[in-house]
Amino acid sequence: MNDPSDEALMRDVRDGNVASLGTLFERHHRRIHALCYRLVRRSDAADDLVQETFLRVLRYRETFREDAAFTTWVYRIAWNACHEHWRQMRRAESAPLALVQTDSADATLSERHVLLDHALGRLEPEHRAVLVLTRYHGLKYDDVARVLDCTPAAARVRAHRALNELREICRELEQREDELRRQSRGDRR
Repeated sequence: MNDPSDEALMRDVRDGNVASLGTLFERHHRRIHALCYRLVRRSDAADDLVQETFLRVLRYRETFREDAAFTTWVYRIAWNACHEHWRQMRRAESAPLALVQTDSADATLSERHVLLDHALGRLEPEHRAVLVLTRYHGLKYDDVARVLDCTPAAARVRAHRALNELREICRELEQREDELRRQSRGDRR
């Protein structure tokens, strides 16, 4: 006996069988959390955004289309929830977002991975999103375009620009680290 597809479960939810949402949550909450975490850079906020995403799935269930993949649709909802989170944070802080926040898990990662993680956190949200969706979640540009509400060509351009920006940020961070190391060694002498 085959398990029902995500799309079949979502059709059930759309048709009023809300219990099917629990199965979708179990199948996808970890991926949605990973997406939200990589976008907002805080585990507690990502937890809240997963809940908000699935509340929105229920609230907007009527908008699910037969020809849509559930994962693309739910990633779009998660992206919108993250985007709303950024706007609220900007209003609350009246200053640019502090995008580089790390959890203690970073301490166990390699230096290079931490550097890349920090550089990713410094990207503009739209650039970070296209890289997270393509590199971490393996979405194709057609799907990324649906999530970010742009054309596939625009998604490719965003990815190209984001990679260039990420490389530049990594270079800057590496230069700063090298300078700090040199200063630290000089202070010890």
